[in-house]
Amino acid sequence: MLIPLALRGVAYRPIGASALLRRNLLIFGLGGLAVPFVGIKLLDLLISLVF
Repeated sequence: MLIPLALRGVAYRPIGASALLRRNLLIFGLGGLAVPFVGIKLLDLLISLVF
């Protein structure tokens, strides 16, 4: 299923280096910090409901 998606690729959008860096830091930097904490909290809530 992923092969056709990979062959199609991603649409190219010309964007400046500083805008690209800002966007990537926002998505991957803050997301990489926030998502694990939210995931751990959800697992904790799920486990506390079961046991």
